[in-house]
Amino acid sequence: MAGFLLRCHSGPVEFQALGTGRGLSTRVVRDGADALVVHGDRLTEEAPPVNAPLDELLSWTERTHARYCAVLVRGGRATLWSDVGATCPLHYARAADDTLLIATSAGAVLPLLGGAPVLGGAAQSLLPGGRFAGVTAVPANSAVTLAVDAYGTEPVATRQVRGLPDKPVTTDPQEAVATVRDALRNSVGQLAAGVDEMGIMLSGGVDSSTVAALAARESSGAELHTYTVGTPFGDEFEQAAWFAERLGSKHHELMFGPEQLTELLPGMIRSLETWDLLTLQIAAPACFLLTTMAADRRQVLLSGYGADLLFAGLGGTGGEEDIERAVVAQTAATARSNEFGPAFADARDIVVRYPYWTREVMSAALGIRGRLKVREGTAKWVLRSAAAEVLPAEVAWRPKRGIHEGTAMSRMFAAALGGDDPRIQLERLHAIATSVFCQDGPSARGTGTGNGTNEREGLDEGLAGVAS
Repeated sequence: MAGFLLRCHSGPVEFQALGTGRGLSTRVVRDGADALVVHGDRLTEEAPPVNAPLDELLSWTERTHARYCAVLVRGGRATLWSDVGATCPLHYARAADDTLLIATSAGAVLPLLGGAPVLGGAAQSLLPGGRFAGVTAVPANSAVTLAVDAYGTEPVATRQVRGLPDKPVTTDPQEAVATVRDALRNSVGQLAAGVDEMGIMLSGGVDSSTVAALAARESSGAELHTYTVGTPFGDEFEQAAWFAERLGSKHHELMFGPEQLTELLPGMIRSLETWDLLTLQIAAPACFLLTTMAADRRQVLLSGYGADLLFAGLGGTGGEEDIERAVVAQTAATARSNEFGPAFADARDIVVRYPYWTREVMSAALGIRGRLKVREGTAKWVLRSAAAEVLPAEVAWRPKRGIHEGTAMSRMFAAALGGDDPRIQLERLHAIATSVFCQDGPSARGTGTGNGTNEREGLDEGLAGVAS
């Protein structure tokens, strides 16, 4: 399902499903007034460790899910936690009657706050703490504990779920290359395991081609499909098709036009819950691809997105520490952007997995000094060197193009929004968001995040002894 909404008060937690998609799953475990709710892309059927402290639940969610968010309500407190990149967004707020609201969709909470929703301005898609006044997002890799019966939403405690490197220390080229190579192989292997039919978003560049090559190697016997999106303003069809042929995948080329983007934007804004221009430009090709895929069964799609952020794909300016600071800042900003939000895909029975955005790969990347990310004028040097083991040299060392540059998304948005002026584009995106969240309402038909039934999926299992 696309997500959930919880109402927490003095009695039992009220659970409401949001949407009916089959991309992700939601597990509910109850014990009287206490509840554990876990939402995400489940990789195993391992049951949650009951009669266990919170740390064991944190480890279980990470071990058994590709992406996730979770809530434990026990003893008058609610602890909310996210995965390393907040790729399953989780939000909290207080209703007008002081009920604690927790939801995977900020939009689902808005009608319960009282009064008209307040959005950030046209040039500011984020208000302090979230995209909407009164709604706060759980930060990436964080566990936030709140008092159920209280005024306001000031956390009782906030902690990091799992450690990531505070500063990069690796300077040895061979060690760095081996670390990245092993981390990527393990990440793709875990995310591709047991999948009979695998889709890959393929541009023909090093990021997506490495994922495709490793998926073909690690998921032996799986049927591999590759997808490339182009526009009237630009495409990467030639290089993607060249590599797909060598890979032996079933390759699909899709043409995406401004009229289709115009139709797509309200649904994108509703599902991703952002009207930020750059975020939508980055997300648009993938969202268009998702609309073209058959929805008769659950499908798994791998994306090469995230590599540029972690490995200094834009090169950066200044010294080594400037590059390192930029990597940290870009990674943190992306976790807040909701670019990885799963609702759009989930509504179409598709789950998207991000091999570069797993803890193992992020830890490897964030532990490597900038001199190995931008070396001898080559951006992503350490990643390219690691990828050279599985890619032809012309792919591994192909010059960098941005995820939305190959499809000329800036020109697409100019055509769809009526002009090249970014201010005009921002105002029109904000107008669409205002219509979606303030006029149409966040649960408008077709969002994949609208109000569902009160039925819940999961098991009623004892939680006695699970510490909060």
